[in-house]
Amino acid sequence: MESLQNLLYAAVSPVFLSLCVAALIWIHLRDSINYWAKRGIPHIPAHRCLVLLLAEKFGWKHDMEMYCDMYNALEGHSYGGAFEVLKPTIILRDPAMVNAWLVKGFSSFRDHHSGSAPDEEGENLTGELFALTGDRWRQVRSKLTPLFSPAKLKLMYETLKECTEELKDHLRQTVDDEADVEIKDVVSRHAMDVIGACALGVKCNAVKDPENCVIMKVANRVLDVGWRSSVYFFLNLVHPRLPHLLGFSLRSPEVVAFMTSLTKDVMRMKKESEQPSQHFLRMLMDSCELQEEDIHGSKTISLQQELGAEQKESFKITEDYVAGVFASFLSAGLEPISIIVTCCFYELAHHPEIQDRIFNEIQTIKEGSGSDITFEDLKKLQYLEQVVKETLRKYPTAGFIHRECTEPFHIPDSSIVVEKGVRLFISTCGLHRDPKYFPEPDKFDPDRFSKENIHKIVPGSYLPFGEGPRVCVGKQLALMNIKHMVMNLVSDYTLQTCEKTQNCLRTDPQKFFLGPKGEVWLRLKKRK
Repeated sequence: MESLQNLLYAAVSPVFLSLCVAALIWIHLRDSINYWAKRGIPHIPAHRCLVLLLAEKFGWKHDMEMYCDMYNALEGHSYGGAFEVLKPTIILRDPAMVNAWLVKGFSSFRDHHSGSAPDEEGENLTGELFALTGDRWRQVRSKLTPLFSPAKLKLMYETLKECTEELKDHLRQTVDDEADVEIKDVVSRHAMDVIGACALGVKCNAVKDPENCVIMKVANRVLDVGWRSSVYFFLNLVHPRLPHLLGFSLRSPEVVAFMTSLTKDVMRMKKESEQPSQHFLRMLMDSCELQEEDIHGSKTISLQQELGAEQKESFKITEDYVAGVFASFLSAGLEPISIIVTCCFYELAHHPEIQDRIFNEIQTIKEGSGSDITFEDLKKLQYLEQVVKETLRKYPTAGFIHRECTEPFHIPDSSIVVEKGVRLFISTCGLHRDPKYFPEPDKFDPDRFSKENIHKIVPGSYLPFGEGPRVCVGKQLALMNIKHMVMNLVSDYTLQTCEKTQNCLRTDPQKFFLGPKGEVWLRLKKRK
């Protein structure tokens, strides 16, 4: 009898335990799925969110388009709930709420979600500003902000001119009278030369010799949404710390090693060189105090801030942080700028009347100054600025803004409290393409941003560089770079469509930023 009881116990125990585990999982799933319903908040059902997420993860749709779909699904509401797997997410649709949450409510939404944050122990490339959180973000940001002052930008403008002259020389050799050009490739190579010169003070020669430009090859690996990044972000959705626990990083070891080695080599060369140079890394080094330790070791850069002795001691920028800063510069300065300039040229080729207005404006400024366009003159090109702003509206490379609630936030005029850990998403694409804020959103119309119409743009509806204290720190440098390249090409060439020109730019879901898929061909015709 006793043996029979033992046999039954042995058989029932695993079944009982399995049922208990299944019950606990079901309770967790039920609570997660009903998270927004229990709070009376309009939301997208979890199963629909899962379908959208799978479409993105399998490469059928760009993640920024996924959030645009979620934005549209919540039409008629100021905000609503959604899910990333089972993680509750809140999506804002009202521009006034966008401004309030990202500016006034910044203390509750200061960080990008925790899966973006580097390891506290100091994993490589921890200086990537996008990934930093809390005090580390604030302290690194405070060091970078002065490097984009008007005085510093004016110095970089001269470097920008040198890179553009090399591009113009290259085009003179390849375009006799007119020629069909894969403009996306040309623009990307020029952007790489600008980053190398402005960030590191080195010549990449990407325009003249792209095959031997190692930095550009590494940059393409950094920006490509391959299997590594897909696996990383999926693990992150399951749990933010899971990638780290499994020893899985977003960047491949080869990319991290190259970026770190390159940065250290440039730092060493610039430190040993007596020649003055005005590039980003040099200015960053000058703004910090290098401690007297060997550059091959664990030398650090102390923050020269009015933080108090205790804070100074608790946070130091290592060389790996500097490598991360350069990685940020590379990520934010290569593909986004290339995409915007490419899309701008594409639109100009389809709108010759807009192109003519830019050319005439440039000629007027040149005649007035009697010389080439200077740093100060660039600001006078108002119509060119309208064109760039409209390009950023129609083709927002950063198609969404995301944050994580770091402390409970009470939604004004309601009884709802956003709990710590809930993710916030704002679809830049959704807002920029919403006819409520931008009538005929598919129409390329720079006059939306004219002096007569600029007041019609609702604050919080136009977010090409983000909003609030975490707005893109390199915004002015990016705008200067974009305007300078458009200005120079339009000055020398007429852009036209050709037989190879796409009828409509399609989005590439395999890229990190929202940009055109495949080649973009245009015809360049020399101006007489």
